[in-house]
Amino acid sequence: MMARHGDPGRRPASAALRLLCIPIAIAIVLLGAADGARAQDRRAATMQLARAGIPLFPSPYLPRGKTPEPPPVPEKVAMAVTGDSLADGIWGAIYRKLVRDKRYIVRRVAKNSTGFTTDGLLDQIEEGFKPTPADAVIMMIGANDRRSFFVDGKSRALFGTPPWREFYGGRAAAFMDQLKGRDVPMVWILLPVMRDAGAARDAKLINELVLKAAADRPWVHTVETWSLTADAAGEYAAYFKDLGGRVRLMRDNDGVHFTPPGYELIAEPVLNLLREASPKFRLLPR
Repeated sequence: MMARHGDPGRRPASAALRLLCIPIAIAIVLLGAADGARAQDRRAATMQLARAGIPLFPSPYLPRGKTPEPPPVPEKVAMAVTGDSLADGIWGAIYRKLVRDKRYIVRRVAKNSTGFTTDGLLDQIEEGFKPTPADAVIMMIGANDRRSFFVDGKSRALFGTPPWREFYGGRAAAFMDQLKGRDVPMVWILLPVMRDAGAARDAKLINELVLKAAADRPWVHTVETWSLTADAAGEYAAYFKDLGGRVRLMRDNDGVHFTPPGYELIAEPVLNLLREASPKFRLLPR
């Protein structure tokens, strides 16, 4: 005989299931209450820390002490432009750019018809630090150095020979060393490509000697001009783009010097390098 629905024979299994569910439900209730109590404790502790002014989320990247104040912005900075007639053209370009900005003093120390093959160039450093110390020195030299060394009116080394290279490199290094203890950066502008093939070859030689001297003198920063003044084949170009992107006459008729827009093109990376090399120039707004 088959059991009917509601047969008393099935009741013991249902009753056992109900009895098993009761302790599970009680455990769930107790766990929920414990979690709630812990959450309330955490909220209370957080409120206490906040009232005490203690940071809730400390980070190793945040300063623990007082943040150091930035150095004061200087009211004025002075730069001395030294060298030969090429440097004098650079002085003019920088002066025209900054003449209305009274924060900058641009001292004209460069002299025409001078170079390392003659005496007296070191005096330009002393002139550049008067009446007040300069904050940077800008140098461009070499237009008049395609000649032998003369000391006391006598030839000491023929141009391009190993003794000449030693003399020239030594004088360039001595000029750089004048700033060694002054904590002042020097920006040395290398020679550009020249129209005459022989002059271009000699300009490369002078650039190599200057770079060699500057290699172990970290206060000396060089500005390369060859790529700025050459065409796509690396040859001399009289016309190329100015700062505004306009192609115009940028070199002088002598194939050595520049027109005013040409000097302005070279002066721009010089000033940018000064901002990177000197904190005084970097702090000044552009």
